[in-house]
Amino acid sequence: MSMDQRSFFRLDVTLPCSYRVISAEEAQAHPLPSSPDTSYIEKYFLENLGQLDEQINDIINQIGSKSLLMATALTAINSKINFILQTVDQKQLTKAIPQRMVNLSASGLAFDVEETVTINDKIDLLIQPLKDESPILVRCNIVKVMPGKSCANCSMVALEYAKLSEDDRRKLVYFIQSKEIEMARLSREK
Repeated sequence: MSMDQRSFFRLDVTLPCSYRVISAEEAQAHPLPSSPDTSYIEKYFLENLGQLDEQINDIINQIGSKSLLMATALTAINSKINFILQTVDQKQLTKAIPQRMVNLSASGLAFDVEETVTINDKIDLLIQPLKDESPILVRCNIVKVMPGKSCANCSMVALEYAKLSEDDRRKLVYFIQSKEIEMARLSREK
């Protein structure tokens, strides 16, 4: 933990974290609601799933021109996956947020991204620091872009939260303090 250039302690931790890189123009045209509900969050982050589904259907149609049997099998598999996704309840959906190693503080965070980003882009984050609380959706400003650590083509982005609600900041501070206490306890036990 260190106090480098942030007003709160920084902590390297793995937590459920999903993100979307958007342009400054997109961010201006589509602001996030001040208190997004779970259905908004689900729709916003599953938008990519809808686009992927369209691509899958296009490819199945192309395969259908060569092999009707293969296209029928792929259509059945795709329908089954869509049915399963529709029956997943909200708590299960938040468990589907991918785990990511981040450098976290109550004022921002940093992590590796594979996309090409510029300092003018914005990143919408969906994080869930506390299991029993609703996830946090927040738009972030990119403060710094550096070479990434996890892969050759990655960039590490340092972010600051643009408009984090007090309730969401409370969740983050509580999570960070819990991790600090846990780390202190573990170091005493050694």
